[in-house]
Amino acid sequence: MIIAQGHDLEKQFGANTLFKNVNFSIDANARIGLIGPNGVGKTTLLKIMTGEEEATHGEFTINKNIAVGYIAQENALGESKTIWEEMLSVFAPLINMSQKIADLQKKMAASPQNAELLKQYDQLQFDFEQQGGYTYQADIKSILNGFNFPEATWHKKIGSLSGGEKTRLAFVKLLLRKPPLLLLDEPTNYLDLDTLDWLENYLKSYTGAILVVSHDQYFLDNLATQIFELQFGKLTVFKGNYSAYVAERQLRNRQQEEAYEKQQEKIKKDEEFIQKNIVRAKTTKRAQSRRKQLEKMDRITPPKHKNKVRINFTSERPSGKEVLILRNLTIGYPGKTMVHDISLQINKGDRVAVIGQNGIGKSTLLKTIMKKLKPQNGSIKYGAALDVGYYDQELQLLDPTKTVIDTVWDRHKTMPERDVRSILASFLFTAKDIDKTVGQLSGGQKARLTLTVLSLEHNNFLLMDEPTNHLDLEAKEVLEKALQDFDGTLLFVSHDRYFINQLANKIVEIKNGNAQVYEGDYNYYLNEKTKQNAVSASTSANEDTTVIDPEKNKNKLSYQEQKLRDSQKRKLQRAVENSENKIEELEKEQKDIQNQMADPEIATNFDKLGPLQEQLTEAQKQLAEANDAWEKALTELDSFD
Repeated sequence: MIIAQGHDLEKQFGANTLFKNVNFSIDANARIGLIGPNGVGKTTLLKIMTGEEEATHGEFTINKNIAVGYIAQENALGESKTIWEEMLSVFAPLINMSQKIADLQKKMAASPQNAELLKQYDQLQFDFEQQGGYTYQADIKSILNGFNFPEATWHKKIGSLSGGEKTRLAFVKLLLRKPPLLLLDEPTNYLDLDTLDWLENYLKSYTGAILVVSHDQYFLDNLATQIFELQFGKLTVFKGNYSAYVAERQLRNRQQEEAYEKQQEKIKKDEEFIQKNIVRAKTTKRAQSRRKQLEKMDRITPPKHKNKVRINFTSERPSGKEVLILRNLTIGYPGKTMVHDISLQINKGDRVAVIGQNGIGKSTLLKTIMKKLKPQNGSIKYGAALDVGYYDQELQLLDPTKTVIDTVWDRHKTMPERDVRSILASFLFTAKDIDKTVGQLSGGQKARLTLTVLSLEHNNFLLMDEPTNHLDLEAKEVLEKALQDFDGTLLFVSHDRYFINQLANKIVEIKNGNAQVYEGDYNYYLNEKTKQNAVSASTSANEDTTVIDPEKNKNKLSYQEQKLRDSQKRKLQRAVENSENKIEELEKEQKDIQNQMADPEIATNFDKLGPLQEQLTEAQKQLAEANDAWEKALTELDSFD
């Protein structure tokens, strides 16, 4: 079922048109990835969908009673409330309902024979259960833990949290609201890998529709079933996840390029024919006719996707076989230790990824290797003939007062201006951009300028701290390819799982103040973590040797637990009953359609038979689903006996 649609949407800012003729629809259970380069209007489109901004032309329509959930730039959180109090505020109607139930219980105790009170109580308790009255606290705990807010933090005042923590908490609050249409703008930014895994799994089972703006290819691969590409002022819809989109886009580009080249060849031949024959009396009419055809021809444009940043990393000289050896290295700041006893050997050609939660010491490790921080203990041995280049995630290595062109030129004074301009152009800096100061650039432009500077240093060992943070999808793809082709060695920090998956042959996980090295790629790391978790779960189970008899323990359940159990059982009983009624209705509908199709007048009339066959197919599909739901509910109900 379609719950929302965009009709001929256009957005202009002055003389600049961001996009126009944008049309799309959103189904009730859609999983849509909205992608495109920075600055094409993705966030603007989301704001039009929320009503924060108006379209210059066209409209966005949404079905009645469909709420839209979206995290705005300014998060409305109660600064004086604790984390737990703020999350409870989402469920204020349920908390009020719980109080009404308690009040009715008191009245019923005083007047046990009052049928009207009993009727009110049953209806209120049913509504309470249906709306999640017995599970909302468990939902709060689950999502808070998933977003790395352990129970010890729930009493903290929101005003004491960092900006990043408030952003994550606003996300938690949004997910607890469970709006039927969830709009997410770069939800994976600054989330660690554990939180990303949790969020992915949560969103897969989300009951509403999701439209997400993201540069995280791994996230889009695992979540999206549709890709909306917003680029060059238009929106194109692709079926499938991100990988399917890339394959389809490349196919379309090849087809468009082939068609373009064939047309150009034909145009060239026609122009040569016209030029030769327009002045000859015998052939002038044919030449004029050919010219008219040429003027009327719909010209094919070459694929625009080729306009990508061009990145190339090459080393000036080879390093030694051993690039870096860390022995029992302890790192941190004066008065604070971050990570203990890191032991790691990096050899020539390695691609080593450092992963872990935010603030746990990943950047500290790179800064220590770069000699920006002193080791607290242990040793660092640098290999022979080593030329080290460093990419800082905060982009602080650039002078904000210098122009773009001077940033490069001051480092390479003998380079001709034409070459400097050419290199900057390959990183998509226009003639206007190169005269801007670094301080005037966007985050994405600063990232590209930092990569420009780094590519000209020709180092053989690159240390990169979150190099994909400010890059759009196309720039990330190019950077991935450049680093794959790099003839040196790479040590990088990243939370971008797709990027890690494309590059790493060794993983260093920092957790709880320790570093563990996995001698394999990202898939190997995931497999090893799965094995470790299985062993841990098995050990935990074996430690508990007490055998519990469910029948003996049944009467020992707390009042609240027994109440919840009875509530769940009643819910399953109703589900079985509803499924049985649904099956009965669908069987009758199927029989009625089959009787109509057996009518001789209809059986020979395809115009009438075709729609009936479609109805029958749909009824049979719904019947199969109803039977599955009945079996599932019945199986779960049996487990209560």
